[in-house]
Amino acid sequence: MGTAHLGRPRPQALTVDTPGVVTLDRIRRDLREFARLAEVGYDPAVVDPVLEELEPLWTTSVLGVRTTTHPPARRQVNVRLMNSGPGADPVTPLRKSGLLEFTGHPMEELLVEVPAAVPALYGVDVGVTTGVEKIWLMFPELLEVDRVLEFPGIPQAARDHAAHLNRYGGQIGIMALDFASRTMNLYSRVFTPGTLTAAEIGTMLADLDFVAATDTELALLAQTFNLYRTFSWTSPRMRRICLPARFDAETFPKHLDPVLDRFVSGAPYAGTGSRAFTFYTAYGPDDRYYKVQAEYTSARTAAFPGGAEPRVHSSGRESEPEPLRD
Repeated sequence: MGTAHLGRPRPQALTVDTPGVVTLDRIRRDLREFARLAEVGYDPAVVDPVLEELEPLWTTSVLGVRTTTHPPARRQVNVRLMNSGPGADPVTPLRKSGLLEFTGHPMEELLVEVPAAVPALYGVDVGVTTGVEKIWLMFPELLEVDRVLEFPGIPQAARDHAAHLNRYGGQIGIMALDFASRTMNLYSRVFTPGTLTAAEIGTMLADLDFVAATDTELALLAQTFNLYRTFSWTSPRMRRICLPARFDAETFPKHLDPVLDRFVSGAPYAGTGSRAFTFYTAYGPDDRYYKVQAEYTSARTAAFPGGAEPRVHSSGRESEPEPLRD
């Protein structure tokens, strides 16, 4: 499908948005602006069908929008539908409409077996030039690492890293199945920033034979509230490890890259009250990069794994993890 690259914004008719009210038209407009800020394309031919198929979820769920500091040719903007609520099932309509295709890959078995065995909330990750990319399974009741590794379809590489998964972060709060890259992410429980020390992060990366963190990154990662790892079914190695931290717009490390600065400074917001941005550092065998996720709607009513909301490092005071809301 063709990709429409955005240049100078076109004049638009004046519209008045009601704070906290999200419509598909508003999402479409704001995703174009996110794409412009990230200097990437936007293809309505792949975005609109997913928005329309899941309209009740897009307009009622918690939404975040993410990009990376990859070079423009490899950069993407993704909108993430999270906390879709008990009973919501985006997978069935996406499959019926042909927007999510099952081809016999082991992750499809996980997508069937895991929700049938444990309580899970769905999420969907959509690239603005690629369509459906990830399906998320968030566990309100945290799962022990060994329990997760028992599921049929889990990559052998994840099982081979059981000791690492238990040592760093422990219990699993989210599983994300990436249909675009044929990989799986396992997210640890949410913990209080400072639980994972700079020394432990350095040891962890060295043990994995990954690129080392800089002193600047280690200082920022004092705010890390969990970590996630990426595994594939074709390699015995862990593909990547990523460490997130939440900031407000004033404390976010925008100085690290112009993309981060533009994205945080100009990100549209359809929520009410204060908002947060998540900063990620991603490490692999050969490189590192940064990611940013903007809260597009307020996350204050979101259900977080295990019931703990990640703390926001703000210019005022740091918010404490809060209990799960019904």
